[in-house]
Amino acid sequence: MLQDTVVIYGVGRGLHVPSASPFPLKLETFCRLAQIPYRVDHSAQMSSKGKTPWMMYNGRAVADSQFCIEHLKAERDLDLDLDLSPTLRAQARAFRALIEENLYWTMCYELFILNPKRLDEVLPYRGPKMWLLKFFLSRVLRKELWNQGIGRHSDEEIWDIGRRDLNAISDFLAEKKFFLGDTPTEVDCTVFGMMTQVLFHMPGCRHQTHVRQNLPNIVAYVERMKTRVWPDWEERCKGSNYVDDSNMLFPAQKF
Repeated sequence: MLQDTVVIYGVGRGLHVPSASPFPLKLETFCRLAQIPYRVDHSAQMSSKGKTPWMMYNGRAVADSQFCIEHLKAERDLDLDLDLSPTLRAQARAFRALIEENLYWTMCYELFILNPKRLDEVLPYRGPKMWLLKFFLSRVLRKELWNQGIGRHSDEEIWDIGRRDLNAISDFLAEKKFFLGDTPTEVDCTVFGMMTQVLFHMPGCRHQTHVRQNLPNIVAYVERMKTRVWPDWEERCKGSNYVDDSNMLFPAQKF
């Protein structure tokens, strides 16, 4: 492991998004925006908390995407939100909570519980491995959804929560280039990570249909972020243009 280089442990590349989960993509996008060199380990090793992503940085393991970001900010004395007012910082924190602690769980219900067959179109697995993965995820997520609270609601109520959250994101984004203005900030890593899953990894689901048919500013925003931060998007997705990047060094560069 190189000094001052992040090693991100994730779940692997997706077929249409550089990560099959929004949280590793959030952390990888942050490293790009913050100009931090990094590698990605696709072995799906779990952290001490039993989840991904997690990272190794200068010999220290840090779990959870947001704790990874906070650790990197402190260690490298950087702040993507330096020019934001206290009000905008508060709004960014509120939307991160809405997206990760509310909207995300409606997406899990929609894809893993309601439409598990759609996983065949987005995960790069086949045969018994795919069947076992879907069976495992369904069992685990049913329990997590119930404990979180979303899973105690009816289908209609869960979709109402998801739809209202997506509308709120679209309303706040409005005509801005990025979520808080003309330049990407830290919250864009969260928004982009989650919206890419909606647009590319939820085929035929209500979330994807609603955004594509009714919230064109979110679609345009995702394309702007892809162009700005992920010029190598096609090579990072496990499609026909995929280039194996296991443990490949991504040097610091300005996006």
